[in-house]
Amino acid sequence: MKSHFPASKIAAAVIISAAGLFSASAPAKDPTLIRTHSGPVIGTEKEGVISWLGLPYAAPPVNQLRWQPPHAVASWSTPRKANALANRCAQNADLGDFASAGGSEDCLYLNVYRPAVSGKEDKRLPVFVWIHGGALQVGQGADYDPSKLVTQGKAVVVTLNYRLGVFGFLSVSGLDSEGHESVNYGLMDQQAALRWVQKNISAFGGDPSNVTIAGESSGGNSVMAHIVAPGSAGLFQHVLSMSGAAIMSRYPAFGAPHPLKVAQETGAEFARALGCNPEDSGCLRAVPTQRILKMQTPYLQNQLIIDGSVIPIHPADAYKNGNINPVTLINGTTRDEGHFFVALPELMNGKSLQAKAYPEWIGHQYGDTLKSRVLAEYPLSDYENPSEAFAATVTDSLFSCPARALNQALSDKITVYAYEFSDRTAPSYVGPTTFPLLAAHTFELAYLFPGFHGGSSAHITLNPLQEKLSDEMVSYFVAMEKMSSREQAWSRYSPQRDNFMTFALPAATMVSGRFSDDHHCAFWDQQGIY
Repeated sequence: MKSHFPASKIAAAVIISAAGLFSASAPAKDPTLIRTHSGPVIGTEKEGVISWLGLPYAAPPVNQLRWQPPHAVASWSTPRKANALANRCAQNADLGDFASAGGSEDCLYLNVYRPAVSGKEDKRLPVFVWIHGGALQVGQGADYDPSKLVTQGKAVVVTLNYRLGVFGFLSVSGLDSEGHESVNYGLMDQQAALRWVQKNISAFGGDPSNVTIAGESSGGNSVMAHIVAPGSAGLFQHVLSMSGAAIMSRYPAFGAPHPLKVAQETGAEFARALGCNPEDSGCLRAVPTQRILKMQTPYLQNQLIIDGSVIPIHPADAYKNGNINPVTLINGTTRDEGHFFVALPELMNGKSLQAKAYPEWIGHQYGDTLKSRVLAEYPLSDYENPSEAFAATVTDSLFSCPARALNQALSDKITVYAYEFSDRTAPSYVGPTTFPLLAAHTFELAYLFPGFHGGSSAHITLNPLQEKLSDEMVSYFVAMEKMSSREQAWSRYSPQRDNFMTFALPAATMVSGRFSDDHHCAFWDQQGIY
């Protein structure tokens, strides 16, 4: 057959084709294009970090899915652009500068970050899943910049949102009797996100068999709840709990997990305040989001609820009897936790705590039974001012001593490492206040998440010495699978030695036998709070 093309053109085409075969490789795979179980997503690369933002891990919990366990997300086939943060969960400004009001009920999204691919890496990276704090009432994953954990820690980092306030933690008879898991909806959201990680994280370069779940404050309470939650089994291997030991407390102590009966009574009152019969779930689901936010404050649970299913028993009892999911645990606090909580009312009303009001505050916090004992243990004469005296009681009773008790309960069952963040020069994103905030609650977050400033507009930077301390913290926290090889630097917790890693300037050091005296733990251990 006669060709329709001149011989010269055929020859040229052959030469070009051959050149393509021998001089050009196949097009490089786009490292930002990932296929998840739900569908393909396209991320962005910037400054050594590839990010995928606003990935849905469950269906929007709206309309008939409000106050339901998280449902599967609808799949898609066209690549989804994942270059913008999604809604935070609906919330008020209940913690001052820690977070701001706003959000939506359509909020079950997560963000994934990993180091930029060099083309030579094929090793799976450790996975660090961050569960934000905020009293289970406020906050969002997007408040935390994971760039240092990613680039320096060489980890795949996941931040997430979960339902907050009464949207996330509510017991009402009409909802509880529908035949599905109920009450701790926000914790079930976290479990759904962790299942998403197990299904999908390998596609992002993460190792599903090397997952650390981490959180601070109510995020720390949450990760400690996952240790005892049957539905969380097998979803992670390591736990980092920062200021999360209030979960040890016993109701009615502030911050203690709530018994189901108490939550049911509160939920019934909330339903009636909305104009609904507690048995009428349809009425509850029809109430507009903004009206719920306006009405919820008196009915908020500031802790998880012992519902008998998602959380079968009080976590402290589970720790003591060993009915837990086996993990490696790093558990810690800040040296001056309570200063943050005394700062909030001062900043809100513009008045500092006065000496004449100190006994009243103690009575309100600890009740008439403990009031005289606490005043005797923490006399004003031992402190510069009433604010620091009251803050010391909060630090010791709600955080430090429960954390020590938690370490003692678990240290013979799993490997536990204890720490205290003690940089009393840490930068503050709240204030100014009439007393020094020192190493207050949340102030260690900027050492993991650069520039952390909560919901404020503060500009937070670390000085060179603090950056070095930050480097040490990152190196430990994102590589918990290596802790057993670091025993010379950070030894596992021993009740006999009472040994804590102290993150303070000029460098982190191990300290033994001092923590209990620093925080009056011999006193608090006898008060029945935890």
